[in-house]
Amino acid sequence: MAEHVPQERPEKPCCNPKVYTVEERRKLFISDVLRGKVVTGQFNRVNTVHPAVEKWFKAMETKVEGQISSKELQQAFEVYQGKHFSDTSCKFVVRLLDLDRNGGLDIKEFESLYHCIRQWITAFNTYDRDKSGFLDETELDYALKQLDINFTEQFLRFLITKNNPKARKMSLDQFIITCIQIQRFTDEFKNRDINYSGSINIKYDDFLEMILRCL
Repeated sequence: MAEHVPQERPEKPCCNPKVYTVEERRKLFISDVLRGKVVTGQFNRVNTVHPAVEKWFKAMETKVEGQISSKELQQAFEVYQGKHFSDTSCKFVVRLLDLDRNGGLDIKEFESLYHCIRQWITAFNTYDRDKSGFLDETELDYALKQLDINFTEQFLRFLITKNNPKARKMSLDQFIITCIQIQRFTDEFKNRDINYSGSINIKYDDFLEMILRCL
């Protein structure tokens, strides 16, 4: 006798499936990547980027030119956070991280931003307890300490008033710019503090070069 092979039942179609436009799918994907939902396994290959970084980069790169513009970065920030990010702030972020000065972020330049951005946003949201979209001086202090950054009260006050002298509060996009600036200046300082003493002797032209590298 021939062996009876049961037939598989066809799956029932879902009732009224949600249909997403290309732009809606792109926004959902970006949001998932930023929340850490689209990360696949361990990643330690040399001279390559994390799969999540590559996927987010491709999702953001609307013109497929091998780089992300400030406008595309602005759209990604707003998708994730649901708040407006100023054109000026996003252009400034791109300028700080665009090391080859080609007007956008290539995938390696973007990777350096990706690895920090979720930490910065998490720190900001953790201490923006009233969900106002701003940090006051005390909240800023806690947020920076979560990132292992410790400043005096005087310097914290300077950071607040520098960005918003009237309201004396810092918005998320200003916070991200501040974190990038701190990181860039710290890296430049460490490169010169070869004895790890916490202080450096610097010539005037070297000082200017250090400043201009971070602007």
